[in-house]
Amino acid sequence: MIKEVKTINGIDYVTDYRTLNQAQEERINVMRDLCGQAIRSAGIDEITQQNASLGIYSNDRCEAIKSYISACRNEYLRCKALILSAQTNDEADAVQFLAPPVPENI
Repeated sequence: MIKEVKTINGIDYVTDYRTLNQAQEERINVMRDLCGQAIRSAGIDEITQQNASLGIYSNDRCEAIKSYISACRNEYLRCKALILSAQTNDEADAVQFLAPPVPENI
């Protein structure tokens, strides 16, 4: 068991048995998943990514797709750096992925 939650008189008490490295690794995986979800929810699946990298779409659309993926990756890297610099599990768990706004011409 990694985390245990006990409710006493309506109050949750959490005991975290993870090491800092485990908490960091878990949170980095969450950030990676959120980054991928942001890209996919913008309508940029793998085929769209490939087509943009090959220049099949208009220049404006290709650049918008590449720019959005780059912005998501930069946000992931920002989160990862914060997680790796965390001194406690709570600090690592507190890092939030803030998906960039989706450009209109994707």
